[in-house]
Amino acid sequence: MRGVAALATAATAVVAMCGAAQARPAEGDWNGCPYGAVCIWGQDRNPYLDPHPTNVYWSYGAHNLSNQYGDHYVFNVI
Repeated sequence: MRGVAALATAATAVVAMCGAAQARPAEGDWNGCPYGAVCIWGQDRNPYLDPHPTNVYWSYGAHNLSNQYGDHYVFNVI
């Protein structure tokens, strides 16, 4: 039992010395849309040919999409 307690104490000490892992957003983008965002390209704009989205959203919830007419590309880049 003492051996198990010593091993658990040693493992805890190693984890404490290493520090906590930090979460970071992914770096980079896909055709102009940053990873972790939702992007919309305007009417008649193709994201494969035009790497500049017209709208980029970083949060959940409702967003005002008024005056958006026609066909649009929408991508949720994970």
